[in-house]
Amino acid sequence: MKMRVGVIGAGIFGEHHAAVYSALDAVELVAVCDLQAERAKDVATRFGALGWYSSADELFESVDLDAVSIATPDDTHTPLVLSAVKRGLHVLCEKPLATTGSEARLVADAVREAGVTLMVDFHNRVNPPFVKSRQAIGDGEIGAVRHGYLRLSDTEYVPLGMLPWAQRSSALWFLGSHGVDLLRFLLDDEVVRVFGVKRRGKLVELGVDTDDFHVAILEFAQGAVVTIEHSWILPTSQPTVYDFKLELVGDKGALYVDTSHNRCLELHSGGKMSYPDLLGVAPTGGGRIGGFIQESIASFVDAVLTGSRPVADANDGARATEIIEAIEHSARSGTPVTLDPKGEPSGQETGAPS
Repeated sequence: MKMRVGVIGAGIFGEHHAAVYSALDAVELVAVCDLQAERAKDVATRFGALGWYSSADELFESVDLDAVSIATPDDTHTPLVLSAVKRGLHVLCEKPLATTGSEARLVADAVREAGVTLMVDFHNRVNPPFVKSRQAIGDGEIGAVRHGYLRLSDTEYVPLGMLPWAQRSSALWFLGSHGVDLLRFLLDDEVVRVFGVKRRGKLVELGVDTDDFHVAILEFAQGAVVTIEHSWILPTSQPTVYDFKLELVGDKGALYVDTSHNRCLELHSGGKMSYPDLLGVAPTGGGRIGGFIQESIASFVDAVLTGSRPVADANDGARATEIIEAIEHSARSGTPVTLDPKGEPSGQETGAPS
């Protein structure tokens, strides 16, 4: 019997979820849901879903599901996850799991009590350059990591053109979820203190009431200090819509990763130069899923069917939310925030922009 799955949210990532489920023999894509019924119908039709809905409650009440993907705006995840978990459904949730620490822990507790699988789609945990980096760090190739820098930033197109709900989020929540989780994954360590700084002005002037960028220093329990940058005001002349770079310096060596301007393929066309994505969604051949973004979604199916631990679980999602919340609080207060090294919640809750 096939695993029956629904997709809530038919935007860019919702389409990825629908595409993967439609391609896997072990899965039946039952339905697609989106507040815009025509969008839900379009995605459902293109990927062979049996039906479509414009209300999550209607979806839950109308069809028999084993699992659901939630690919909706950042600030809508918690109630949808809780609704699915209470129905005994397995859940794949796009990041962030929640936008306050208390909500994230509420979700983690509900998942544990229900005995279901919840995976947060931190897909960079299966991104080849970062998988290799984690292996190199674990094998001691660069020694103990001393300091580093992670940049995951977007051009203005993302808040101004791609995300109609950008003012309800920020680059920190939208991108920083990936950044802080990736560092926890790479270093196999916990953040114990953060100091954050943010500025706003440009996006507000352009009609989107949210922060322009956040920069933060993360201190880890084993001594590493990493600066992170998440911005939504890079110029649209960038050759890619995002800029994603990492450097980690150890006491025996260093590693450098550039997944956006990697120059594997430099394409000149129509008077513009670009670096096409060759890792995220590029298929490897006919009928294949292709790319780490879609392979991550497929790994959720594997976790449910085999009962194995997912790529990132509810506790990983909760911890990322708590770290981002601490950065936000630090940026507002101008003081560092200390976090419990065991991953227990700490500090004042601030949440995403409302």
